[in-house]
Amino acid sequence: MGMSDLESADWASEQLATADFGDERRRYRAKRMLRRMAEAPAGRLTEVFSRPAELQAAYDFVEGTVPSGALVDGFAQATLRAGAASEFLYVIVDGTSLSLTDRRQGKDFGSIGQRAFPTRGLKVIDAIAVDPVGVPVGLLDLEFWTRGPKTGHSRFRRRRAGQTEMKHFQDVIERVGARVKQARAKPWFVIDREGDCADLLRAVARSEGHFTVRAAQNRRLWGAGGRRHTLLGRMRRQRVLGKHFVAVAPGEGRIARVAQLDVRVSELVVDLPDHATDTRVPFGVNVVWVRERCAPRGQERLDWMLLTDRPLSSYSMAIEVVESYCHRWRVEDFHRTWKRGRCKVEETQLHRRDHVVRWATMLASVALRIEKLKHLARTQPDAPATVGFTDLEITALRSAKIRLFKKRTDVIPDTIPTIATAVLWVAQWGGYTGKSSGGPPGSTTIGRGLQRLIPYAEGYAAALKEAPK
Repeated sequence: MGMSDLESADWASEQLATADFGDERRRYRAKRMLRRMAEAPAGRLTEVFSRPAELQAAYDFVEGTVPSGALVDGFAQATLRAGAASEFLYVIVDGTSLSLTDRRQGKDFGSIGQRAFPTRGLKVIDAIAVDPVGVPVGLLDLEFWTRGPKTGHSRFRRRRAGQTEMKHFQDVIERVGARVKQARAKPWFVIDREGDCADLLRAVARSEGHFTVRAAQNRRLWGAGGRRHTLLGRMRRQRVLGKHFVAVAPGEGRIARVAQLDVRVSELVVDLPDHATDTRVPFGVNVVWVRERCAPRGQERLDWMLLTDRPLSSYSMAIEVVESYCHRWRVEDFHRTWKRGRCKVEETQLHRRDHVVRWATMLASVALRIEKLKHLARTQPDAPATVGFTDLEITALRSAKIRLFKKRTDVIPDTIPTIATAVLWVAQWGGYTGKSSGGPPGSTTIGRGLQRLIPYAEGYAAALKEAPK
């Protein structure tokens, strides 16, 4: 395989295969940049590009005029192609923020967190695709925005004028809905408590897909007066259908455990406000309420009130809704890898908002590839390595395993390895030592292994090109 084959078959080329930058030279530059970023992801351009010419070309691109929306659209189309075989795609929509250096407040960023704090940066709404078994597929949308100066208007007035964070959520949902409809894919939107907003509930209901939204408020039921005629009041009167077990991953202030949940379901009509007409309208939803029976001491009990459009005619259908919400944790993994993990986007020293947006968007795609490989190895270990690596990468990885870090007890298969084996090799190349590493290969060791694999694969392809025929 020669270098021309590498250009047409590698991951970076696939990610930007349909991106429209108005000039083929810009797309070629973006592909070269993305390849280098996958090789050595970092928040600062100077840590990714070591050659002066490449570094200057990268600065010219991120400081140029390519619309960030063209980058997002290219990545989204690649994601939809990769997930075309799935019955549906979970669309995890979530909000986060990038904390960026701006000590003198001279950059065009805004405040994040409480306004009294000096922390500045960009607010972000992202949408990622996850396949039915929980493997991240790729990026579907990103929206960056900055907070303006604080106004004296009420939240109600700002919401009616489309000046709150919910407007950005709604824009992301509508763009993703249009993209998946064009690709003839079936979306299943999954949103945490931010999604319990009248405008967002109506937006996901219009998407021609499905939705799971965690309730954040004890909504009044339509046409029912009195304190007991509320969402929580009605669900408390439902009988427990059964119990379900959920593996809780460790996190900040959270220990790993298996939670036992009581499951209740109901079909309800809630009372939603319509801010455009200043009226209230009915909205039919099905509800799955799961509550942990007994949490360990010092741990908050799991308590999820899930609103959905999915039918709940059987217990297994209710569990599908619960599992859909469990996949929401994939976006938290992505945020860690993108912001502070392998990609360290928050360390960027770029000064302009639009420059940061281009750079951060490309790093988001790199972070999602790392997460995809990690979860493929864990959820589909027996699948062939071709589900996550190109043929060239597999061939180069096999060569590197034999030549550089093979142990005496290792058995190298003659056929294409499984994805679990290939990811293990990559992680071992990145410093993974097995049980002493504290669990299965994670984002850090996989990312370090990719940093070694990608240039090795390029050198391998160049050697094949120069070899006598």
